[in-house]
Amino acid sequence: MTWLSEAVAALTGAFVLALGREDGFEHFNLTADGFWRSFAAVIVVAPLYVYADRVQAVTVGQLQGLEPASFSPALSLLTLAVEWIAWPVAVALLTFRTRFSALFARFITVYNWTSIPVLVVMVIPLCALDAGLIGLKAAASAGLVLLCAALWYRWQIARLALEATPLVAAGLVGGDVVLGLAIRRLISG
Repeated sequence: MTWLSEAVAALTGAFVLALGREDGFEHFNLTADGFWRSFAAVIVVAPLYVYADRVQAVTVGQLQGLEPASFSPALSLLTLAVEWIAWPVAVALLTFRTRFSALFARFITVYNWTSIPVLVVMVIPLCALDAGLIGLKAAASAGLVLLCAALWYRWQIARLALEATPLVAAGLVGGDVVLGLAIRRLISG
């Protein structure tokens, strides 16, 4: 199976999981090789991540009535790289010697691939804002709604992939958010 066909299959699985159907896992390559190849999803995620960071930097500058905030694609990529590595390490540490450890690889494989549709959806209002199709308030409102949907989706993935209780899944989603914010703060100062 080529990387592209694996990616298409995984994105199909991501859609099926969004519907709350556990048969979505059948579309993912859940082998050891599939686990490692899932990290290549960052190839698709990276440009979306950098674009979102750029639009947000410009927007923050406009809100403060200043020149657009400085934006560094290199810092954005560094932040993504650290997040991309730190989250699986954190989950491995959290699940070590628990009943979830056997499902760790499945969770991370699915998490990595589903990062693509999560980011695609999250950049839609930013694209509309950047193109001047909507204003800042509309983009912020749409972004908030989509953020809630993305958090629910991540919760659904944690719950299904790890066969976790709703509370444990919510804790993982919260941990993901906190870790991401901490890394961003640490790198960007």
